[in-house]
Amino acid sequence: MAPETATLIRDALALDADQRAVVANALLGSLEDASGTGEVDMAWRAEAARRLGEVRDGAVDLIDADEHYDRLRASFTA
Repeated sequence: MAPETATLIRDALALDADQRAVVANALLGSLEDASGTGEVDMAWRAEAARRLGEVRDGAVDLIDADEHYDRLRASFTA
């Protein structure tokens, strides 16, 4: 480990819990961006928008959640 890294870790651990959480969140966020999860988020947003469009256009039949779960339970007991 580089001396600068050790110093950074020591200084970060000296922060109070709230400040450490902010730093940790920022560091984790930088790893997520580097690993391409931004692309994954964009893909999920596009999928959600597509599905919402289908609902608004009437292209899909919506089922009440309680009805869906009743059908699902019935299929397990059959």
